[in-house]
Amino acid sequence: MAAQHPSSSFPEYFKKLSTTYSRQTGDSTFNLIYSFLQHLPEDVTLNEQSIIHDNAAGPGTATIAAMSVLKKEPAKIVVTDFTQGMIDNIQSRINQEQWRNITASVMDSHELAFADDAFTLTICNVSTSTFKDPLKCVQEMLRTLQPGGVCINSQWKRFTVRDIIHKAQISIRPDSKLFNMPRAEFLNDGVLKDLMLEAGFAKADQYVETTIIRDDAIEGLREFMSGNFTASARSGWTEEEAAMWPAAIDAAIEEEKANYGGIKMEAWMVVARKAGS
Repeated sequence: MAAQHPSSSFPEYFKKLSTTYSRQTGDSTFNLIYSFLQHLPEDVTLNEQSIIHDNAAGPGTATIAAMSVLKKEPAKIVVTDFTQGMIDNIQSRINQEQWRNITASVMDSHELAFADDAFTLTICNVSTSTFKDPLKCVQEMLRTLQPGGVCINSQWKRFTVRDIIHKAQISIRPDSKLFNMPRAEFLNDGVLKDLMLEAGFAKADQYVETTIIRDDAIEGLREFMSGNFTASARSGWTEEEAAMWPAAIDAAIEEEKANYGGIKMEAWMVVARKAGS
């Protein structure tokens, strides 16, 4: 997940996040796609013959998940993201692991520099909400899939970071303008699935994947919720009010832990198939 919205401040933010992405997401985006790839629907193929596009990949989260499942390289994985820092991150991993069939490059998901019918499988992991034009990006994913190819597209269903931030805001300033996330409509049932069908996919099935963030992984999320990404949640506050933020975040986290044993995150997982054999 990294921003594909050139007109926003997101690219600069994600550039800064690239070196700490795994920690500050509590490994949630990895855990969700890794779990899902381990129990794919029977008609979805992930094997040594797969030709995969990891689109808007952040630091190659879905690629690392796929390699963790396969244990060996498939025919090809192409990793793309709009942010150079994210690509630098996954390129370091490629070099470290000496993966020969995996390449990474900076690319805008709105205009993928691939021929038609290039891939058997595209994965877009928790990134669609960052696109300036989600429909166009999904159409590009469709175009670059082979006939009968599959796109796995995920988006948050329960983005608990937002819920924790809201509780912290209200506890300090009940009149706060609540922090929002880009394109929050994707949290709603069926929105991502409907987008895939609107883009032209012949079929789309929706699933739900859940992860519980525990122990040290929570510390990374705490850092994320206390950092610059959430600065707008404290806009206009006095220094005294802002100083109360860490304790308010901690209290909301403890409430979540009491309910679920950790921070519970859920994602919509949409499996969409291109027409053809």
